Amino acid sequence: MTKSNRIVQNIPNFLTLLNLCSGFVSIVFVFYRNMEAAALLIIIASVFDFFDGFVARILKATSEKGKILDSISDVVSFGVAPAALIFLLIEFSLSNANPDFRLFNASFPDLLFLFSPLVFLTASAWRLAEFTIQKDSLAFNGLPTPPASLFFAGLALMISGPDNSRISDFLLEPYFIIPACLIISIMMVSKIRFVSLNLNHPDFETILFNIFLSCFQLF
Repeated sequence: MTKSNRIVQNIPNFLTLLNLCSGFVSIVFVFYRNMEAAALLIIIASVFDFFDGFVARILKATSEKGKILDSISDVVSFGVAPAALIFLLIEFSLSNANPDFRLFNASFPDLLFLFSPLVFLTASAWRLAEFTIQKDSLAFNGLPTPPASLFFAGLALMISGPDNSRISDFLLEPYFIIPACLIISIMMVSKIRFVSLNLNHPDFETILFNIFLSCFQLF
């Protein structure tokens, strides 16, 4: 294989690594309590996650290495990063309810609230393992991790908006964030069937055309 061919074959892997880096930078912004930037980096990671498979199919550059890189990157960008963001959301929520709140003197119920994102993290890791096993399917059991992560990224952007004080007060309630985290985590590991836009599936174009034709016939 020539040098130029090796470069072309690794373009999808490069996009996957950009997904991984976006997830890492999102976590860094959580450390600095920048909710908006952390959420935007998760959205950017989802864009790279979408296009790495798309580009791999166009270039015929799918590989076992790419699949492993994709799984590792997704655990960071759609497991660790959103879990850290949810932790920050809950911390903001508890601080909003009690200005004197500090992690080192938090009560046991508050600690349970704070570390409830561990449920999301473990559910996303489990979901990604299931996804890897069912890689060639256009329908999967459980809610995919990218839309689950994008839900909380969107939530964070709504809360951080300057003109959304009333909405923010509602969304920052622990009794909204915690159930949302638990429900979405359950959906990820559930047996509910979700359609996936798996661009690497050999029948993807045929199925997409049939969907388009069915919609056209409605008119």
